[in-house]
Amino acid sequence: MDESQLNFRKEKKITRKQDEIRDLFENKRVVEVIPSKENKQENSNLKKRVAAYCRVSTYAETQSGSFELQIQAYREKILKHPDWELVDIYADQGVSGTSMKKRDHFNRMLADCRLGKIDLIIVKSISRFSRNTLDFISVYRELKALPVPVGILIEDLNLNTLDRTSETILVMFSIIAQGESEQKSEAITWSIIERFKKGLPIIPTHNLLGFYKDQFGQIQIEETEAEVVRLIYRNFLNGVRAQDIAEILMNSHIPTAIGNEKWNASSIYRILRNEKYCGDVLMQKTFTVDCFSHQSKKNKGEKPKYLLRNGIPKIISRKEWIKTQELLKDPCKGKKKKIETIEKPKFYVLKIKSGMFKNFIVLDTEWSQSELEKIILEGDNTND
Repeated sequence: MDESQLNFRKEKKITRKQDEIRDLFENKRVVEVIPSKENKQENSNLKKRVAAYCRVSTYAETQSGSFELQIQAYREKILKHPDWELVDIYADQGVSGTSMKKRDHFNRMLADCRLGKIDLIIVKSISRFSRNTLDFISVYRELKALPVPVGILIEDLNLNTLDRTSETILVMFSIIAQGESEQKSEAITWSIIERFKKGLPIIPTHNLLGFYKDQFGQIQIEETEAEVVRLIYRNFLNGVRAQDIAEILMNSHIPTAIGNEKWNASSIYRILRNEKYCGDVLMQKTFTVDCFSHQSKKNKGEKPKYLLRNGIPKIISRKEWIKTQELLKDPCKGKKKKIETIEKPKFYVLKIKSGMFKNFIVLDTEWSQSELEKIILEGDNTND
């Protein structure tokens, strides 16, 4: 078949299509239009079921004012709108926008969307909703694809995610929001590292046996707990195994720093390896992988570490601590022996170190009347 024959066939094919279209217009067919389900619902339910989402990342005074203002303003706005019906105000305070995991009200709102309870969500800005681009796109596409699509009305952009042209704009702004979040995270990390360089450690004491913070935020020794720390070091240096020390502490009903009754060998080893007990502070032992997963990773040399010697009061002498570290590296050097009992501190008083009940003590039902009176007397003298 030559080229002229091929061209003739192509022209003939196009002509047939043209004829078909001409025929459709000249001989009109009767087509009945069946309205979409979406249109049916809009017509049958004139009032949109509207929710609002608010979030601030801290409990700071300035942000708490903004938080309350958002809640009240949205409640008023939705109630006053003649075509809207208030579902709820979903509000998270003190949580980051980079992850959805800890935002309880946000996740409750998504669950209500999936149950078909919400038609529209109002939010102040895209960064209030999510600073993670992937999360934002994932959520808004899911809401858009629901049997009853849910729109997100982003106020500062005056943009509804159900608009057909919104996706490109939304992706662009969510990337900007993510960039702001990354910059903020970098700024916080920079601030922490600069503190470390200047010898200003960050030491939480709620889970640190033997220490507490006074009213000025200074690290102080909690004597009752410190006695337990000394007992652990002393017995380990005497050849008692970590597991045996843990069992004796449990048998003596001595709790861990956070009040757990169960001890194990690993918790004993963590105390034996903690340099804070000889007064030093090693900073940046762990680091956060990124601001979205918030995953904490042990620093095995990926980041610098900063050592502050004699930065806090010591519970164990440096000589004892160095000897303990040598023994931990080579346990065979220690003379193993199992002892049956360890003397329990005469008055072990568990004092709450943080939170609403800070400085309160936990009563032990095994205290005798005279021991209880002594503890109360000591408490009165301390308060004086």
